Amino acid sequence: MTLTREEIAIAFRNCNSDTRVSFKEKLKALKKSKEDYENGFLISDLHNYILHDIEKLLSKSLLNICAADYLMKQGYFSWGFVTSYYANFFLVQGLNRTQLNFTTWIDGSVNCQREDYLRQIIRIKIVDRSTDEHQRQFQRFFDNFTDFRNRKGIDRYWNLGLRSFELGSEPKIRNIINYEISSEGFYELDLSKKDFQKIIKDNKISSFDGSQKSTKRTKYARQNLQLALARLRMLTYILNVIAIRNLEYQSYYKRNMNHRLKSIQDKYPDLSQWIEEYFKTWLFFDSELVEPDEIEGI
Repeated sequence: MTLTREEIAIAFRNCNSDTRVSFKEKLKALKKSKEDYENGFLISDLHNYILHDIEKLLSKSLLNICAADYLMKQGYFSWGFVTSYYANFFLVQGLNRTQLNFTTWIDGSVNCQREDYLRQIIRIKIVDRSTDEHQRQFQRFFDNFTDFRNRKGIDRYWNLGLRSFELGSEPKIRNIINYEISSEGFYELDLSKKDFQKIIKDNKISSFDGSQKSTKRTKYARQNLQLALARLRMLTYILNVIAIRNLEYQSYYKRNMNHRLKSIQDKYPDLSQWIEEYFKTWLFFDSELVEPDEIEGI
């Protein structure tokens, strides 16, 4: 079952994210054997390390959003998609961790599944030694948040963020651009100057402006950035709910968000104004954010 936002807040009670050690590092420090991972084992009281990871993944996604915006406006459309892809990749990892249902990599894909969120118990088991971790992360995200499609009080950004990318599999497009010789990637030099400048002009407009239609060869980077921002809203919303319900985390949340926003404003003055406005709204503690968390029809 999917955890509600209130249940997520309960799961991270008494956590503040203030640790220098990641969940993966803490897990490796347990020095479990190969057989332990294959058979599965339980761990407890490590939720603070998971919250630390979520905070770090949030910062990584913000930097990639800023970089993607810059690249798209400068005419590097292919690399702009790859960069926006990584913003999404980090965000879905963070969102999966809020559900306490995620994977990490330790000589293979390790499944980390909540056993008892109230007692902060997680079951650990290796599930796959293949390297298709990116696709696995995205599929876990869609599985984790399917129930939210029917919840009340979800704004338009949640509805967008829960969708699959309209132009195809995000990991697959990233792989085509990065690793294959294909017309779908690094086509910028083949464009006419007129088309090139038209795309740059469009990339300066808000991704949420519906006046521009996407096409596979020209606008997929911009549409993928829209997904990243929608998923950013999802993650900051959930963290804000945790901060409302958890005073111990609230002070750290306020400090971290204020630091991120000021740092972005100081270091990336060329960030599109429309993105900065979203950051000003979402990288902020809102004590009145919580809305009804109910499933329609129940």
